[in-house]
Amino acid sequence: MFGILFASFESMSTTLTLTFKFLSENPRVVEELRVEHEAIVKKRENPNSRLTWEEYRSMTFTQMVVNETLRISNIPPGLFRKALKDFQVKGFTVPAGWTVMLVTPATQLNPETFKDPVTFNPWRWQDLDQVTISKNFMPFGGGTRQCAGAEYSKLVLSTFLHILVTNYSFTKVKGGDVSRTPIISFGDGIHIKFTARA
Repeated sequence: MFGILFASFESMSTTLTLTFKFLSENPRVVEELRVEHEAIVKKRENPNSRLTWEEYRSMTFTQMVVNETLRISNIPPGLFRKALKDFQVKGFTVPAGWTVMLVTPATQLNPETFKDPVTFNPWRWQDLDQVTISKNFMPFGGGTRQCAGAEYSKLVLSTFLHILVTNYSFTKVKGGDVSRTPIISFGDGIHIKFTARA
């Protein structure tokens, strides 16, 4: 139980930190997010009402930003699975019963699938088909072993972005250097200055 709580807290805080890094380096993305979220607020009868499920489901660009953040960040460095039957990889046999590791950065940062794979580009998700996504995008694992908190995490990130861009402007003051050993760390952190929007 402790492992589950630690894993969910650590991965969410790391993802939010990376979100700040990517957004502070890409003002055009922030502007498009702001347009999407201000349109949501303008459609409400009461502008102070809380975010609804329908509003969340309408966040097309926000979902592209969330997916791109998850794709680049590769929070879990790999996924472990057990081979159910013998299979071949480049002439080598992996016997049934062996534990194998899928290194998620190898798929999510593959330049054959994602052009300029280390460039933060949410618009790339407009052109990707479901087959490509299902085979090459696994921030929460896949199949029956997918993370139980996958949809919850996307909802939290989307809600966070909604509150952020409709209420605040922000700039990076310093930091944001990222290293992976194999877990992501931020050295001296990332320092962000927030200003309330009128």
